[in-house]
Amino acid sequence: MSRLITTALAVVLATGSSTPALAAPAAPAGALPAAVAEATEERLLPLPAGTVAGAGTTGYLVRDLAAGTYSWVRFDTGAVTELPYGLIPYVHGADSVVETTHYGPARVRDMVTGAVVLTVDNNRLYGADVLGAAGSTLLAAFPNEATGRETLVLYRPGADAAARAVASSATGLPADATEIGAGSLAGSSVGLSYSSGGKRYTASLDLASGVVSGAQEATLPADATSADSSATLRAWLKEDSSRYGLTLQDPKTMATRSHQLGDAYRPSVHVVGGWALYADAQKSFVEPSPLQALRARSFSGTEFKLLDTFAAGVREPDGTLLVQGGTLALGEGLFRIRAGADGKPVATMIATNKVPVKLVLGSPAIPSVVDLDRNGGTANLDWKLSRINVEAEVTLRHRRTGKTFTTTLLPPYNDYAGPQTVRLRWDGSYGIERALNGAYDWKLTATPLDGLGPAVSSSGSFTVTRKVNPRDLNDNGSPDLLVRSGVGTLTRLDTYHVPADRRIFGHVPSTVGGGWQVYDRVETTGDVAGTAVGDLVARDKDGVLWLYQGNNRGGFLGRVRVGGGWQAYDKIAGGSDVTGDGRNDLLATDRSGVLWLYPGTGSATRPFATRKRIGGGWQAYDRIAATGNLAGGAAGDLVARDRTGVLWLYLGKGDGTFAPRTRIGGGWNAYTDITGAADMNNDGRNDLVAMDRFGETFVHQGTADWKAPFQRSYRTNGGQYEHDLMS
Repeated sequence: MSRLITTALAVVLATGSSTPALAAPAAPAGALPAAVAEATEERLLPLPAGTVAGAGTTGYLVRDLAAGTYSWVRFDTGAVTELPYGLIPYVHGADSVVETTHYGPARVRDMVTGAVVLTVDNNRLYGADVLGAAGSTLLAAFPNEATGRETLVLYRPGADAAARAVASSATGLPADATEIGAGSLAGSSVGLSYSSGGKRYTASLDLASGVVSGAQEATLPADATSADSSATLRAWLKEDSSRYGLTLQDPKTMATRSHQLGDAYRPSVHVVGGWALYADAQKSFVEPSPLQALRARSFSGTEFKLLDTFAAGVREPDGTLLVQGGTLALGEGLFRIRAGADGKPVATMIATNKVPVKLVLGSPAIPSVVDLDRNGGTANLDWKLSRINVEAEVTLRHRRTGKTFTTTLLPPYNDYAGPQTVRLRWDGSYGIERALNGAYDWKLTATPLDGLGPAVSSSGSFTVTRKVNPRDLNDNGSPDLLVRSGVGTLTRLDTYHVPADRRIFGHVPSTVGGGWQVYDRVETTGDVAGTAVGDLVARDKDGVLWLYQGNNRGGFLGRVRVGGGWQAYDKIAGGSDVTGDGRNDLLATDRSGVLWLYPGTGSATRPFATRKRIGGGWQAYDRIAATGNLAGGAAGDLVARDRTGVLWLYLGKGDGTFAPRTRIGGGWNAYTDITGAADMNNDGRNDLVAMDRFGETFVHQGTADWKAPFQRSYRTNGGQYEHDLMS
């Protein structure tokens, strides 16, 4: 990478007001924040993951706490040197770093040449606080356990490369010096700070002689959480119960002015000329910090925003402030901040990590076809974002019906779904109703929770598909039950189950219509008219049988006359293919106890072929129900309840006849009606539904074992219904 050339453009906010710039007019969309200068011939340096920790004349140091490493980036070439050490003591302004490990020696590495210029054995530094290095000199403070005082020791190279490092103690420090710290490198001297006699002092260490001189009592408050100064301004922050205040002081007159900042996490202050720059260094993942932007404030009270975000600030050897932060226009990076021609700070971007500050949508990971027969009837709908501290509103709209489902996601609280991924774990429902098959349009609107930038939106489509359920009347993959009240109102019960627990059932009622009291029997048949949609037959009181084809929307088309003479039958059952030809058939018992088979034709105008006699003796039963294939045999099956309440299973042989009956169990006279319900819970096995005299429905799950075809019943959570029949 070529040397960075950054020419500041005069894009500086000119406010002369004494009020904060919050009242200033908003910048045009996409414009740079005030007081941010662009870089011409923009070849920005890289900014590795982490936080800037220091800067020398030839490069800057970045610490990655998550990885436990450091990186040094050269100003001239942008070359990045990774330093695999968890902690590197650093003297600000130096081009040397100290590499330390728990057991190994300390090495001083010259980042200009990349060479190790000093090695100090670990045992010689036992108990020491290594402060950093300047050139080939390592600084370490040794505490005296008996007195609590500290000695500053300088380690330098020996006479040759193989010689042991030479140690000498610094002179000029008070005998009671404690809390020795290294400041910044200035020429051949390092700034020091220390405590003595209960006061805090600053001084200068001459690296060549090891002499400390120029001690001055610190002018900034000892209880300040952050402080900085220049020749024309002093600034510090103080905390009071998590609320921070900023104090500015004129060094000439010693006059002070205070400004309340409010709640914050980890604010800091830096001074550039006559301006105090303050911000919160810790980002809130959800709730925005009131100090997340880097703002500049003068002693007179004039204030404006420099950057939209702030992470850290360090000094270059010439005193220039380097700030890691970002703007909505430029994204995150490293900025040089200097006083402009009018004295106001100007920020110039010199490095980028290519991470946007504003919210950016990536490509959605949503399949074009969502098969809800897989994964327990669920699907993951994923959206990639540049960050996930957002409130995401997702709307799914069924294109044919306009029916919508809207939910709000707060990804910070969701289960982990992958880096920067907002996930809707869709259970294939609208609340408790199963979602319809067909085309859907989706829309995602994500709003940043930290207030940085506008909301973003994305839209698209997918198609929901499931295998056909023979008892499904509204194309949502779940079987429907029909209940008629005493006044002739037919109600469709759209059943559902909870994917996480197949034993939890319910249903959502919808009125089909009135006038059904003209029929004395209504029976769902599955598809008998060749449309893959569930149908029904109804017998009027004159004995005429009528076919109602399902319209795939929960209702029926106009009726078609099947034929007369059906008053001869006392029981009718539909929904099983007992002939094995792939078409559902109709079964009926006459009043003399003979069971008759009407083979299905698949024709809407003539849905059943001429009847065939199966056998007699069926007067012993008061209810029969076609269940479809219960036990994996060749064709659909039949159950029959005798007048003592015992339920019997007749397995279809696939030729229109049945195997000898098998006793299922007693107690079934507790129900007023029973019906086959196809597969209620997507486990691949057909089930049976019964209703008691109170209008409660009960599901008997299929087992696929002909010897014990049903589990114990589970009551649905759908309510009670006045009824005189169920199908």
